[in-house]
Amino acid sequence: MVFKSLKKLNYQYEVTTGLYMLESWEKYIVNGVVCASFALVAYTAINHLPLQGTGLFHQVASYVA
Repeated sequence: MVFKSLKKLNYQYEVTTGLYMLESWEKYIVNGVVCASFALVAYTAINHLPLQGTGLFHQVASYVA
């Protein structure tokens, strides 16, 4: 059951992005770029958003006080 739903999600991903018409080695390259981009966005969010959030909090607190 889980395998069937994962297979359906993969099919939807390939049809939505147009990967279904690529060869397997081209799919690996495109998926690698997508995974690398997602990893960089996650890394940036984890490392930089807490600093931005605390700075925003201090700025709002100074306006309120």
